Amino acid sequence: MLNKIKQRLRLYSKVSFFQYLYLNHFCKQVIRTDNSHILPYKHVVLDLAPNSKIFLGGGDLELGCDSMKGSKTETLIRLRENSIWTNEGGCRISYGTTLEILKDGLFDTGFFTMNSGSVIITAKNIRLGRDVMIGRNVVIYDSDHHAIRDAQNRVTNPDRLVQIGDHVWLASNVSILKGTVMGAGCVAGANSVVHGEIPANTLYHMAAEPVLRKNYGNWSREHPVVMN
Repeated sequence: MLNKIKQRLRLYSKVSFFQYLYLNHFCKQVIRTDNSHILPYKHVVLDLAPNSKIFLGGGDLELGCDSMKGSKTETLIRLRENSIWTNEGGCRISYGTTLEILKDGLFDTGFFTMNSGSVIITAKNIRLGRDVMIGRNVVIYDSDHHAIRDAQNRVTNPDRLVQIGDHVWLASNVSILKGTVMGAGCVAGANSVVHGEIPANTLYHMAAEPVLRKNYGNWSREHPVVMN
């Protein structure tokens, strides 16, 4: 019990106290289904439009965590008009990341981690399953964000759902384009550009052309250790 109290005190010493107090006790835009909390670490910029909402349960939202001592690198999170973030299981979003949900957008997530330099912008609907690991400098978009029109003035590049399944690893510098659907257990190798449907348990790597290895095995969050 004493150790748990000490751990909590250490954690609270790292967060922005007034943001923490407001978000968890006074902000009506945050709807909790249990005792989960939003933990805004220092140098987090959280911009909530008046009618945006965050629904959370099953774990804390840790925003701007793992920052280096003395660093003032900002973590930028913005929910625009009528946007919604629903989370079940919590998350760990590292320092130096950007998360933006545009007007009327929906960001629906299980537990996920998001490393430094990564950017997620939701225009319509991005869904992340449980235990999604997002490496450094990953970009996830469900929109081109600017219209392309044909000769009849019709938009030819509408927004499209992005869906990432359970236990998916997106390695460094991966780009997830609109319309991407990745099945559970997938790995996207470093520097890959991912689009279309990727079957479950597939290792996807972008060389000159996409390379798919189905049923490659499994991945874990542990550091790789070679057994002698």
